[in-house]
Amino acid sequence: MKLEKRKPEQEPEKNETWADEAADHVLETKRKEYVCEGMYTPSGHFHIGNARSEIFTPYAVYRALKDRGVKAKQVFVLDDFDAVRKIPAGLDVSKEEIDKIMGTPIYFAPSPIKGFDTWNHAFIDGLEESIESFGIKPEVVSAYETYKSGQFNALIKESIENAPEIVKVWNRVAGSEKAENFLPVQMICEQCGKSLYTNALSWDGKEVEYECKCGYKGKKSPFDGNAKLHWRVHWAAHWLLRDVAYESAGKDHFSKGGSVDVGQAMMREVFKKEPPYQTPTEFILVGGAKMSGSVGNVVNLKSWLEVASPETFRYLNFAYKPNSQVDFSFADNSFILLVENFERAERIYYGLETERSEKLTEKIKKNFAYSALGALPKEKPERLSYQYAAFLAQLYDHEKDFAKIQGILLESGHISRKFTESEAAESKATLKRAKFWVENFAQERFMLKVAETPAMEGLAPDTIAALKKAASHIEKAKNAEELQTAFYNTAKENNIKPAEMFKASYLALLGKEFGPKLGTLIFALGKERVKKRLEGL
Repeated sequence: MKLEKRKPEQEPEKNETWADEAADHVLETKRKEYVCEGMYTPSGHFHIGNARSEIFTPYAVYRALKDRGVKAKQVFVLDDFDAVRKIPAGLDVSKEEIDKIMGTPIYFAPSPIKGFDTWNHAFIDGLEESIESFGIKPEVVSAYETYKSGQFNALIKESIENAPEIVKVWNRVAGSEKAENFLPVQMICEQCGKSLYTNALSWDGKEVEYECKCGYKGKKSPFDGNAKLHWRVHWAAHWLLRDVAYESAGKDHFSKGGSVDVGQAMMREVFKKEPPYQTPTEFILVGGAKMSGSVGNVVNLKSWLEVASPETFRYLNFAYKPNSQVDFSFADNSFILLVENFERAERIYYGLETERSEKLTEKIKKNFAYSALGALPKEKPERLSYQYAAFLAQLYDHEKDFAKIQGILLESGHISRKFTESEAAESKATLKRAKFWVENFAQERFMLKVAETPAMEGLAPDTIAALKKAASHIEKAKNAEELQTAFYNTAKENNIKPAEMFKASYLALLGKEFGPKLGTLIFALGKERVKKRLEGL
């Protein structure tokens, strides 16, 4: 769905959040420990779409389970034993380098980016730290290192020995045509080091005979990192290895006959275990296009933090169900509406607003509580709204002019008291992020620049006269709302359409026909400054 000005939760029948409902299903599996897992293949740049399905959705269920007092763990698997199949867009890589990279396991494939030794290092550098910036600390697991350590040896042997049954399930569920003698392992070629182009021929109980596209033919043990299970078997093997109770994945895996269907059938029919409870997670779109690390149209976790708080993205993931498609962009209204939804959720949490039903109000309160990085204070903190921060950041320095900014917020009624030390730090961070957003993404309507001279051409003399009269109310106005009302009433008293009055005000101050809420703008620019300009028209 396109992020729009609406309520994230629209199903008030139950008091539970979607994460609570998923946790209820998971608890039905009766485990001593509930492992919530996500798996990501570092095929390109990690982005917020990957983070939604593989980090935040499992985290939400993990958090709901922990709230129920049960033993739970979140695991994030880096599927770095997969082979490189595509070079991400925008990278300058020579044909010779591409030939070396393609088909080689990600863990030790050459890096396509200068400054890194391997492909793996290039695309996961700083990833764990970025995740922790959002208050999430999963157990991060390397698939290759898990194979290398021998943890998969028994599962490799079991899979090879059950190859005929795996083939039957795979062909039936997926409509595939795997040969009866197919073996579900990909050996690493001893000559070229690639795994994508090898074909397992036979198994003697200890070693797999294989051939490679490079012309090499050999025989070797498939254990201790010498081979990787084929993807659909590999996925089921991860569930078995850690007794996974819950997993989220991109919706493409949930198509009929897809990897989820095949994996679940293999679990039940081949390995005689129940698969984890799984939920599909929709894509995050950028301007209608699927975000893709290999295509290059990505917003990563680090770039998110340059623009918005970690709590805002946490709230998006808690408030919007995983099967809700999000069409998002910093460059259109969807971002501001997301922030406004988060700010409104805080007001609802502290009882300053309510939703249309008590159940929905309670659900939003819980989602907001889940989105917090730590314990929430008993009373609502004084907070600088993001949209107002975007305007103030264009006029004042968030560090040097902070005392003046706080004065404007107090005088305009935006806050009721001075900031505490922690509130001031948070407000400075908001101003810094908002400035970055304005300078790099914001639409014209959010740009704020005082016109050198008023642009009053074409305005009726009566409108200009009414503006001068309205200026007399500026000095005594106690807050922005009172000032807004004063301009509206002055227009009505002088038979001027309020819309014309506000349009004229913006032309006088900004040189354009639109701008932020007028009362707010006047306090931001300075009442004396605005009064002097309007009286001089």
